[in-house]
Amino acid sequence: MKCERCLTACRQDAIYFKNSIRLVDYKKCKACLACVQVCPRNAIEVTSVIKEQVLTVKIERDNCSMCLKCIDNNGEFCPNNLFSEETVEKDDEYYKQIKFNFSEVEKCQGCLRCELSCPENAIKPVTFKA
Repeated sequence: MKCERCLTACRQDAIYFKNSIRLVDYKKCKACLACVQVCPRNAIEVTSVIKEQVLTVKIERDNCSMCLKCIDNNGEFCPNNLFSEETVEKDDEYYKQIKFNFSEVEKCQGCLRCELSCPENAIKPVTFKA
């Protein structure tokens, strides 16, 4: 019997049931963990693709084509929207580049969606291996 509390708690409508099985649409999920907090049976387990803590994300500028898919993504690249575009001055010239928001790195759950989705293979998470 399903209680559907997680379904109700999810503000992103990322949780749905199919054939009595609870599923998550990870393109919609923002990793707020509201579903985990309301589950009376502890049936929801938070998992990550990698076990190491992500310290930062390196962007290989030579590979980046500025396609902006990592920014204009609706959570498809990064559920916490940790990428932005910035204007940088170098040798009296201005140019744009992708920036990872280092000050909010603790929001990164290591899903690796950014690395796996970058068409230029320019995004590389840097992890701490204990």
